[in-house]
Amino acid sequence: MKNLRIALMAVILAATVSGCSLLYPNMGKPTDSPSPTATETETPEPTVTPTETETPEPTKDPATVEILDAYVDTQNGVLQVVAQITNFSEEGGTCTATFTNGSKSTSISVKAESNAANTQCRTMEFPLGDLAKGAGVVSVKYDSSSHAGESAGSSVVIP
Repeated sequence: MKNLRIALMAVILAATVSGCSLLYPNMGKPTDSPSPTATETETPEPTVTPTETETPEPTKDPATVEILDAYVDTQNGVLQVVAQITNFSEEGGTCTATFTNGSKSTSISVKAESNAANTQCRTMEFPLGDLAKGAGVVSVKYDSSSHAGESAGSSVVIP
C-alpha cells in the first residue's frame, strides 16, 4: 500500500506540473518580441480662427438733454449754462457744453448729479475772455456708461 501511495503521489505531481503546459500551449517555445513598425501619421494643419479686430460699442439709451438757461453774466465775466437730462435720474455722467462762434469752438465738461426726478448738470461757466465776441450757439452733450444725448442749440450773444 505504501508503494501505491507513492505512485499515486507521483502521478498527481506529474499531472500538476504537466497541466501548466496544457493550459499554456506555447510553453517552452521562443516568443516573438514585438518590433516597431513604421506607420504614416498625417499631422493636421493648424486651423486659423478669425478674431474680430474691432469690438462695437454697446448701444446706449437716449438722453433727453435740455438747456434751462444760457446767459452772459457781464458782472462776473462768464457765460453760464444750466442744463438737465429729463428722461432719467443717474449718477456718474458727464455734461459737456460747447460754445461755437463761426469756426471757433470752446468746450467745458462737468459732472452730472442725480436728482429726485432727473439728472442735472453742474453749472457750466465759460470765461468771457476765452470766447469770440458776437453771436454764437451753445449746446450740451450728456454721456454716461448707459446713456448719451445732445441738446438743441441755444443762441447767445457775447458782448
